[in-house]
Amino acid sequence: IIGVEALIRWNHPERGFVPPDDFIPMAEQSGLIRPLTYWVINSAIRQREEWHDLGINILMSINLSMHNLNDPDFVPQLEMLLQNTIVPVEYFEFEVTESSIMDNPDHVVEVMEKLNTLNVSFAVDDFGTGYSSLSLLKKLPVHKLKIDKSFIMDMDTDSDDEAIVHSVIDMAHILGLNVIAEGVENGTVLKLLDSLGCDLAQGYHISRPLPAKLITPMLSLGSWDEGNPSSGSVHTLR
Repeated sequence: IIGVEALIRWNHPERGFVPPDDFIPMAEQSGLIRPLTYWVINSAIRQREEWHDLGINILMSINLSMHNLNDPDFVPQLEMLLQNTIVPVEYFEFEVTESSIMDNPDHVVEVMEKLNTLNVSFAVDDFGTGYSSLSLLKKLPVHKLKIDKSFIMDMDTDSDDEAIVHSVIDMAHILGLNVIAEGVENGTVLKLLDSLGCDLAQGYHISRPLPAKLITPMLSLGSWDEGNPSSGSVHTLR
């Protein structure tokens, strides 16, 4: 296990479990995504500090929306948050969806480059759904590509999906990027990704999302047992 992704879940006292696909778009439309993202970042930093005190040194990945990148206060506020934590910056990574990047690519590149000066690393999330050009991809100051789960989930039975995934992996490696496959739901897909040279994987086969307190014991071991899945974590294939 080399990392975890901070995910938000809402257990409403009256409505019960509210899926992120229901409340995240509403938060974006209302402008509440900005304070919500800061809450997530603060919570992720606090959790990462707890693990730091336990000697658990893994990557914490945090999602950003286009609204955050368009916020002129975002860069200085994030800089302040990262400067005030005991955890080294290299243990945090921020994910931006390919579609968000395509909304305003020049601005996103500018924000990423500013944050890169702080040693902040980025991953392109949901790659394959935003129709980015190769000329843009080579300009992005990113370190990883996350192949969208729509290409991963059925690649063991769909030869077209397998071909697409194989091509993305090879292209990313040529550009010096690591590749994460998201949406890995069975061992057959995991083995196939390994044979194609994919670097990292995450998904329900490795673990469903869980509260931090339930995954801390497994993180302390630093390894993943396929017969005893751990957390909503990122698993090294090679």
